[in-house]
Amino acid sequence: MLFAALGAHSLWRLVTSRQPFAVTGYLCHLGMNLVMVAMVWPWWVRLPAPPQLAFFVLAAVFFAAAAGWHQADALSRGPATVAPRACHHENPGTQAVHAVMMLAMVWAVVVMHPDLTASRTLATGHGAVHAADHAEAHAQLSGWSTVSGALLLAALVVGGTVFLVALFRYLRGGGSVRGHTGSDLLASSAMSFGMAAMCWLMLTG
Repeated sequence: MLFAALGAHSLWRLVTSRQPFAVTGYLCHLGMNLVMVAMVWPWWVRLPAPPQLAFFVLAAVFFAAAAGWHQADALSRGPATVAPRACHHENPGTQAVHAVMMLAMVWAVVVMHPDLTASRTLATGHGAVHAADHAEAHAQLSGWSTVSGALLLAALVVGGTVFLVALFRYLRGGGSVRGHTGSDLLASSAMSFGMAAMCWLMLTG
């Protein structure tokens, strides 16, 4: 339900945005939210893994490049001469957290999708491929999967907290969650904490 609501928000902002960069970002999040909704249903395992991986890898690269671009822009302007940009979309930290969300999706597909878990089982010689389901994916978490998942979880919690603090400051300054900035901050915080919860369930399930 959370990610269905977030998907509706991404679709609304996708339609109402006029900047190509922002439109691309909302499109990435729309795809993320739709896949997160699909993951809770058994039929998700029938969707091919490669297109999902390609989408989220490209989305992570997009947000990481945006973070680098805005950070370089801030350094070139200089803090002593120009005030830092306050726009949600022009904050390098914001874009970095969005990149982490997309990396978390890459991680989730890799450790959960039966096509990929079966390939790893065959490659490492751990016997026949069993029927793929979420419980099997959880059982196969080890090594790099656990470490990388824990790092992503921590980064997502930090990112969600940063978005939440920014939202409170925005509301105290007279803003509203009904506006674009307020709703973006609320949605970003909810996405971060929602993705963190997904990682937590994968690591402990």
